[in-house]
Amino acid sequence: MKRSIRIFLFVALFVVSISVSRADFDALAGQTQRNTLHDLLGRVTYIPVPPQKDLVKLSRIQEELLVFERRMNGEGLPPVFEKAFSVFYCAVRDAIVEERIDDAYGQDLLSVHRQLLERTHLWQAQRNPDPEFGKEMLRNLLHFVRELDANSRKESEISYSEKTPLINGYQVWLGELIAWGCECNGLNAGLVSRLRVQARNLEHFEEIYKRDGHLCPNERDHLHKQLLRVSEETFKILRRTY
Repeated sequence: MKRSIRIFLFVALFVVSISVSRADFDALAGQTQRNTLHDLLGRVTYIPVPPQKDLVKLSRIQEELLVFERRMNGEGLPPVFEKAFSVFYCAVRDAIVEERIDDAYGQDLLSVHRQLLERTHLWQAQRNPDPEFGKEMLRNLLHFVRELDANSRKESEISYSEKTPLINGYQVWLGELIAWGCECNGLNAGLVSRLRVQARNLEHFEEIYKRDGHLCPNERDHLHKQLLRVSEETFKILRRTY
């Protein structure tokens, strides 16, 4: 995380005329290709076996969501912007999964990320994009990366028993599924609302069990029981999409 932020600082300064070596860019790209949301989702051990027609629907949704995730990583933007957005996106996602920030703050940052990304795509589509806008956009991204770093807990502050990367990863995936449904019209309003209920349910149980900063084995089992219920309900909701 710290290394990614340092590299991002170099990228921002490059736009205002400080050079960066190709090795820096290659290292940055390598940092943004690990632990995608779909890698995290693949760790969920329980998925009901559906009929083939439902598998087709789910496969289509997963592919569209993967395209959405790649767009969140800055795909389609000039290289400097693509890497900058990818670093910000991955930094927020990893901070949530690693328990260094809470889900609410992480979702706020992801919302900011989507807004900045949309503005950047609109800027790029202009016939004569203002270069000053690009510099300002990277300064904004830099500000939020610094804010994330300042507001994140250190690894030493997080107890081993408190860590739930699978739960957190699924919550991030579910949040991005909802964002995709809203922004790309992939899901109707009713289904998006039901998915939000599932996301809140899982977050509610996580808050209860982690209230004392410790997760005993029995509480962890109950939390994962809720995760399986939410994943099954999410599966049923997605089956009704197409």
